[in-house]
Amino acid sequence: MADDIFADHPSMDKNAVVMPAADAEPVAPLFSERAISDASIARTPDGLWILTGTSLRSAPRHGVELWTSKDSKTWKSIGPANITGNGIMPGNVSERYLAPSLTVAGDKLYLAFSDKTGCARVAAGRGADPGGAFAASPCLVEDASDVSLFVDTDGEGYLLWGGGMIVRLAPGFTKIAESPRFLKPDQKLFEQHPPVGKDWPVRTRVGGASATMFRDGDRYVLAATEVTGRMRTATEDLFMAEGPTPYGPFAMRMLAVPHAGTGSIVQLDDGALAALYNPRCEDGFAVFCEQVGLVPLERAPGGRLRQGAAVITEDSAVAARKPLVTTETMRDPSVALGGDGNYYLVGTLDGYGYHKPEGGVKLWRSADLKKWEEVGFIFKWEGMGYDFGENIAELWAPEIKWVERDKTYYLAFSVMERGAGGKTWLYRSRSGKAEGPYENVSKSFLVNGIDGFPFEDDDGLYFLWGGGSIAKLNAARNGFDGPVRKLVDVDGDAVGYEGNGLIKVNGVYFLTGAEWNGPLRTHGTYDMMYGTSKSLFGPYSQRRMGAPHGGHGTPFKDKKGSYWYTMFGNDPTAPWRMHFGLVPIDIGDPASIGVPRIRAARE
Repeated sequence: MADDIFADHPSMDKNAVVMPAADAEPVAPLFSERAISDASIARTPDGLWILTGTSLRSAPRHGVELWTSKDSKTWKSIGPANITGNGIMPGNVSERYLAPSLTVAGDKLYLAFSDKTGCARVAAGRGADPGGAFAASPCLVEDASDVSLFVDTDGEGYLLWGGGMIVRLAPGFTKIAESPRFLKPDQKLFEQHPPVGKDWPVRTRVGGASATMFRDGDRYVLAATEVTGRMRTATEDLFMAEGPTPYGPFAMRMLAVPHAGTGSIVQLDDGALAALYNPRCEDGFAVFCEQVGLVPLERAPGGRLRQGAAVITEDSAVAARKPLVTTETMRDPSVALGGDGNYYLVGTLDGYGYHKPEGGVKLWRSADLKKWEEVGFIFKWEGMGYDFGENIAELWAPEIKWVERDKTYYLAFSVMERGAGGKTWLYRSRSGKAEGPYENVSKSFLVNGIDGFPFEDDDGLYFLWGGGSIAKLNAARNGFDGPVRKLVDVDGDAVGYEGNGLIKVNGVYFLTGAEWNGPLRTHGTYDMMYGTSKSLFGPYSQRRMGAPHGGHGTPFKDKKGSYWYTMFGNDPTAPWRMHFGLVPIDIGDPASIGVPRIRAARE
């Protein structure tokens, strides 16, 4: 039931990764002299910035390349690090070591890397002379990648690699002092609510690669990156988990910086922490790729680290948009252009839905899609023809629609009933006005299932609900003419598991729906998916993402002929959560391209 589902939901601000301020700006590159990945940055006690990383594409094989800067803006190449000892010959820079990392401890500057055989090594030099000699250790561990070094305040050194392997080093950092172990969240955290399905990574690891560690006060923070399929693309995000010792026990992992692509952390002049931002080009929603930027970190109200409010790390038409109604929470917003030229809005209210007999369906009105006036409740649990008894009943996902052939408005809404599942009702305005009064078209609910959506086509009025069920309403609108069909794409998959909508453009049907991409109820994205077909009943083209974070919303056409999609923010990386907003969408011309497409657009 909803009470359990929403007990700790990603749409809650306490779980938010992104809470951009009104004046937030996209992260800007501070280093773009050469395309690099796996970037690592450090600062010496006198404020000198030192940078390294994996040089890409046509770059020569220069061992471990280093750059320095006095202000983090103008960078000077000091060439490949002069690493010698334990089999590495002076001047031997013919090998390009992957994913080297930097650590400053006192006056020492350390390079951690894996050599061409996969052996993890640490090379020690001086922070005051990064162009000087570095003495390499012997092979510390074999078959290692993404190697980093953490030096604690007591001088103890720890080697990390992969997604969370760790081993304490002997003094001098030339050999290991114990057996390696793997760091992961405390398993006791999952005894009551074990993760399932796509959520499972939250239990087994903090990340999949680029593990690093740093200390913030008395807390040890393990950071690692992972590609989870969030936003249905290769977003390599930075996750963090905290513990009281370098070995934990660690808290559940939390997404800290979307699209970061690296685990390197640095302290700024004011003592605040910042994460490196170095996405790969496979990430279709990164602000830039193969360059290096900095993302300030902040403590969320619950204490965990996340990206600061002053910066935006996602490049999408959704990332910089703002909510339009903030006087109360709203989910599943629906907007319709009415017969009187005004726009009308309804949605799920009171958090996750009013409990019967409280509240109902409230209406807002706008002439320009910018300023919204609250009209009031247009439904308050009347005339439902159904006895809920003592069961808890929540009102979900109202949908308002002007139907031209009937010259009136229809209002669909669902009720989730504990122990009996969801049912959907259809009401009709008796006055032909959006504010009603409304009456039930049937004696009780219209269909079993949730998320009803009336759709007017050339040959009549249809009703869509559930994960793609559709049928044609009869003339009385109290039942169906003909069979109930299922709308699917060419692979037989639903175009979204809930919140379907339909819009017809130049003879092409666009079926939209909500889907979680990536880890479901932890760090995934609640996106708007779509498919297209020249037949109402499909099959629809293979589902694709149209609006990241769009989820359960409504596509509609405005008075000027432009198209919009409603959204409310249901995941931790959405620009806001549980408030109504609008996203402009660009619908491709079916006559000019093979597969019509729909995508979020910038105004």
